[in-house]
Amino acid sequence: MSFAFNLFLTYSFLVLSFFYVLISEKSPQKFRFDGKYGLYVSIEGDHYQVHWLTSAPEEGYLNTHTEEVENLSYSTPKSIIHKVQIPLYDQSMDIDFGSPSGGNGQITIVPNHERDAFEFKGVDSVYVLGDTHGNFDEVVQILQNSKLIDENHQWIGGSVHLVFLGDILDRGKDALRLTWFIYELEQSAAQHGGQIHLILGNHEIMVMSNDLRYVSAKEQQVANMHQVSYQQLYHPTRSVLGRWLSTKPAALKIDGILFAHGGIIMGASLKSFNDRVYEYTQAPLFSHLMEQPFDSVSFSQVEREEQKDYLYDSFGPFWFRGYVQTDTLGSYLDAILLNNKAKLHVVGHTTVPSISSFYNGKLIATNVPKAGTEMLLLTKSKRSKYHRFRINLLGEFVVL
Repeated sequence: MSFAFNLFLTYSFLVLSFFYVLISEKSPQKFRFDGKYGLYVSIEGDHYQVHWLTSAPEEGYLNTHTEEVENLSYSTPKSIIHKVQIPLYDQSMDIDFGSPSGGNGQITIVPNHERDAFEFKGVDSVYVLGDTHGNFDEVVQILQNSKLIDENHQWIGGSVHLVFLGDILDRGKDALRLTWFIYELEQSAAQHGGQIHLILGNHEIMVMSNDLRYVSAKEQQVANMHQVSYQQLYHPTRSVLGRWLSTKPAALKIDGILFAHGGIIMGASLKSFNDRVYEYTQAPLFSHLMEQPFDSVSFSQVEREEQKDYLYDSFGPFWFRGYVQTDTLGSYLDAILLNNKAKLHVVGHTTVPSISSFYNGKLIATNVPKAGTEMLLLTKSKRSKYHRFRINLLGEFVVL
């Protein structure tokens, strides 16, 4: 079979795939694949592989900028799919990529991520976004209207902390773009005195462990075009985004506020829980955990069941819904707060019509039907008490 015919088949497949995405999503909206909407950076030994997409078949370019190493420039053949291999340095690297007609992007890749801390003190104001599920446009809008970011997506929120309560992946059309946005916002906030926290949700665990049931058709198409499994975009040790995600805690405490995606009902300490989750994400088994069929020759079935029992437990912090679905767990909530020296538990995961308080204000649920359209603000009034506000998409504040 000739090279030209192979090229024709590949291009035909991609054109048909674009039409499939537009039809399957049942929306008149034109989806974006260019720039950071389709950016995938894998880690291959001592180099990165930078993969990106353009809206038209044309030559691509990529330039690297570092403080101590000579800048490098690359070009790619005419196509809508582009890939460049660049050296992996032990310093941050600015990357410009794209094509002449547009859809360009810039990203700063941080080489080594330390595990995030899971306990903070002395914070006056905390903003909280529940499940955002790939709703990039809504997240940008609510943060801009709340004066936390500017028109260039740079942090202008000063010293406040912003918590994403997990489930940034799956369901929505722009999960990859949203993840790169938070990746960059974390850097911007740190440079301007603020702090971004991302807590792992059940959908981050699902994607990284190869449970892809809720990936949108448009997002799946990004992986198809790069000719990889969707899980590879977030592989916990072999992709930039996955390695970054795996450093995030599953439970967080800021002064007297305890955060978890689903809710904590187990008695383990935050340290032991976060340590165990990190240990699992770094194990070779984790990225194959939910594969079907499971490779029982290469991996232990016993270890697989152990990880599944812990990470997919309906009573675990990734999945628990009981606090929101019933009003009979007050004694359990009191015990968890006492054990963690906290006064308030903030959760996502379980959908509520609007951000709401439960158990005489000891628990706040943040996962609203339209992801990314409401945000919680907690500001200190006394040592262990907070003024509570709900913020809508227009940036309007309502006392909670």
